[in-house]
This record gives sequence, C-alpha cells and structure tokens, in this order.
Amino acid sequence: MQSRTWRSTKIYTIEPRNLQAVFSTDFASWGVGPMRLFAFKPFVGEGIMCTDGKRWEQARALIKPTFARTQIADLHLAAYATHVRKFINLIPRDGSTVDLQPLFGRLALDSSTEFLFGNSMGSLTSEEVSGDAHAFLKAYNYGQYVVGKRLHLPQWNFLTFDNHFWDSCDIAHKFVDACITRAQPIVEKIKVAKSKPERYVLAHELVERTTDVTMIRNQLLNVFLPAHEAVGVALTNVFFNLARNPRVYRKLRSEILEAGKEHSEWTFERLKSIKYLQHVINETFRLNPAIGTNTRMALRDTILPTGGGPTGYGTSPVYVKKGDTITVSFYALHRRKDVFGNDVNVFRPERWDNLRPPHWSYLPFGGGPRVCPGQNLALTEVAYTIVKILQTFKSIENRDPVLEFVEVYKITTDSGNGAKVAFA
Repeated sequence: MQSRTWRSTKIYTIEPRNLQAVFSTDFASWGVGPMRLFAFKPFVGEGIMCTDGKRWEQARALIKPTFARTQIADLHLAAYATHVRKFINLIPRDGSTVDLQPLFGRLALDSSTEFLFGNSMGSLTSEEVSGDAHAFLKAYNYGQYVVGKRLHLPQWNFLTFDNHFWDSCDIAHKFVDACITRAQPIVEKIKVAKSKPERYVLAHELVERTTDVTMIRNQLLNVFLPAHEAVGVALTNVFFNLARNPRVYRKLRSEILEAGKEHSEWTFERLKSIKYLQHVINETFRLNPAIGTNTRMALRDTILPTGGGPTGYGTSPVYVKKGDTITVSFYALHRRKDVFGNDVNVFRPERWDNLRPPHWSYLPFGGGPRVCPGQNLALTEVAYTIVKILQTFKSIENRDPVLEFVEVYKITTDSGNGAKVAFA
C-alpha cells in the first residue's frame, strides 16, 4: 500500500521479502536518522536509537559485544531475582483486585536502573523515589514526552522550543555522568584485583571499553528507553492474556512446577527449555507486540523486491526514491492467516507446538543488524518473572470487565486497561 504527499511516498508493507530487504540485505539504503535525530539528540545524544551509518556502527560496536555474551543473562538474573521477590511481596494474598501494569513498570524500572547505572531506583520498596533518582526519573519522563512531540512536529516549529525540556535534558545528563564517575574507580579496582564482578552493570562495562564520557552517557540513555519500557509492557500483556485464559495458566503452572523439581538455579537455558513457557511468551509477542510499527526512510534511491505493478499490489519490484518511507505493522504481520492459521486473533499458545514461522514473518525484536541487542536479557527477565509468579499462586482471575485488548500508543503499544487480576 502507498500514500503520497507533495514531498515523498509512504509505503506500508508486511511482505517478508520487503522486510528482509529493508532490515537486512539492503540495510545500508534505509535508516532512521533523518526522522529521529532532531527529536532524540538533545535528550539521549547520538546513539543506536537515532543514528545511521558510521555513527550507528560506532554505537553498536560499543553495545553489542556486551549483550552477545551468553553469561550476561545468568549473571544479571541473580540481581534481578531480588527485585522479583520484592514485586511478589506487593501482590495481595486475600483475593483482592490488583492492576499488575504499574507494578511491572516499577519492577522494570528498578531492574533496568541497577543493570545500567549500578544503583536501583528502589521503587518497589517505596512508592516515592527520593533525591537525585527522583529528579532524574521526573526529567526522563518529561524528556520522553517532548521527544515524542518533536518526532511529529516540523523541525522549525516554535512548539519544539521548550525550556523545561532543555532543563530536563541537563538533569538527565548530570545524573548519568555522576553514575559514570562512580563507575570509574570500581572498574579500576576490579582490573587491579583481576577479579570477576559480583553482578553485571552496563556502565562498568562501557567505562572499561572507552574513556569518552559523552559516548558512554549517550549509549546508557539510548538503552534505558527500551530497557525500562519493553519488559514491563511484555509482562503486562502476558498476564492480561493468562487472566482471560485460566486453562493456559493451569497448564503452564503444571509444567513450571514439574521443571522446578530439579531444585537447581534458574538460568537462561533452563528457562528456555520449558517449552510451554516459551509458547506463551511467543504467543503474547505475536498477539500484542510491544512495538506495534517500525518506520524507516530511504537514504538513497533503491528498490523493494515486490509489491509493484499496474494494480499496486503485484509482484514486480517497487522503485523507492531517497526520502520515501516504509512502515511495517508488526500487529498485521503477526496476524497473517497463511502463517499463523485462521484463528489469528485468538490467544492459543499450542499453535507453537509445530509452528516454525518462515523467516521475516515473526519479528518480536526486529531483524537484521538493528535487531534488539538485549533480546536474550529481556526474554530471561520475562520468563523468570512468570515462573516465580506461577510458583507462588495457584490460580488467576480476570477482574477487568473489558475483555478486549485496548491499545494505547506511546513509544510502545501498551494495554489501555492494564492487567487487572486477582490471585489465589
């Protein structure tokens, strides 16, 4: 599908061959910088979220090796377990209604700030985050709001001039710079002692890799945005679906309890081995993707493999001019009946028993060089949280009179009604 303005053409597609071209085989022809850099740069700097070409490669090279190390998920899990215990202690035991959405948000916030900066916000321990952490969180939330506004307004628009926004940028930058300053002697001490760190902190890893404080700050702020949003959204959506499908909850709990009889530590590989758990997660990402759409801009004239012809829906290649954009709806992609069956709108984890989606037909974390570098870490957090909750509670009950999933579009696609449930 195409729409045209006086300046450019907007293309909408879920054709796997086109997605492969845009995200992978013709990756260099497509980017995000012209659309995002103006909006993001004052706030999070030049990082993996908003740059292309050499600048993106430099940022990616700094981040990717960290997340590619298989032991990171397991090392992080020990620290994450503490936050999950605090989270579970906040769930009512008397059968009263609880909205899990804000609690999952606090869990993701505490975990991500400890993982990235070395210190947790502590929001699960107290409703109010105090001191510098509170100022940073307030500044970050406002900055994120204005970034969203700047993305949709012309770059010359007077509405993009906002003193509060620039103050928020300054507060966020100073907070992260202080975290980097604290990390430097810790990293030096570990080097001298030639010892292994007790827990994993991204700031420490980046300090070890480069002395460029601005570069480190930019990468930490770029990673913080998806890190503290995506996991909370994914967990909310999982329990939104489980509450409406108690049969699935019972079956999943049975498999988790059986796997738990080993009495060994939970690791990435052990969590991955619980097949029905993975099916539930896959089905949630299919039905309710945390990121609903993705848009790229042509950085040079190029060609899409298919979709052209006299009707506009043919199989001929499509010529794309520099400045044209392509938008992919993961919501629509994951509801293709030719891939997922006729019941694509139904939450049915069993479909994954024998389902192996063709390449570029299922993209919960994107694909190609820009695939989410922290996907294994996110999957580990989501799986571990599900396991611990289901080990604790025998059953779940939906307490939301609205059964349908109501989308709220921010940077992520959230549940407008949260996840209102009761446990027993």
